[in-house]
Amino acid sequence: MYRAEEENARPPLLNLLIMVTLLTIVVSLYYLIDYYLVRDGSNGKVTWFAPNQSCELSHAPCSAELGRFGRITLALDGDISPLTPLGIRVITEDVAPEGVEVDFIGRHMDMGVKRSLLTTRDAPTQARQHWSGEGQLGFCSSATMAWRAQVIVTTERGRLGSWFDFDSHPPASTAEQLESSVNQLFTREIHIVHKLARACDENCG
Repeated sequence: MYRAEEENARPPLLNLLIMVTLLTIVVSLYYLIDYYLVRDGSNGKVTWFAPNQSCELSHAPCSAELGRFGRITLALDGDISPLTPLGIRVITEDVAPEGVEVDFIGRHMDMGVKRSLLTTRDAPTQARQHWSGEGQLGFCSSATMAWRAQVIVTTERGRLGSWFDFDSHPPASTAEQLESSVNQLFTREIHIVHKLARACDENCG
């Protein structure tokens, strides 16, 4: 009874200060957890940051913000088509990465993971670093293949990454060869069906 009367006797200002203090503690804990637990590189996971704008990677370099941990820019050099050597360039800003890799995966079809490890000659302390390497897209029978380039940056705080979508188109020679092979296979199957039909007519008659 006495405790309830004591709590009711608290000034409203004191109650407000208590609520503000508790709220401050909760917000501080949130930022501390977010700041320190983002280092999930110890268990191999990647903290993903969605790209902040639409970009056609086959026409121009694309950039993404890694939250408050920096920025990355990806560029592809060469013919973006299957089984063709593809130059990969990544620029990191305010990240200080220990390593950079780019994974190519199919957006709508499981093509496995085509991984490329990049290298740099820049000093580790530089705020802006240039990473480069070479990759290759897998072959697909479709005329157009939807790909996703995942850029993963390994830092002392963990593995951070973002992604960029693009489409690849097979060279004209590859497309023509594929079309010719399909037509030959279709013609052969039709010929076999007709031959079996004639044999059946002769034996059944």
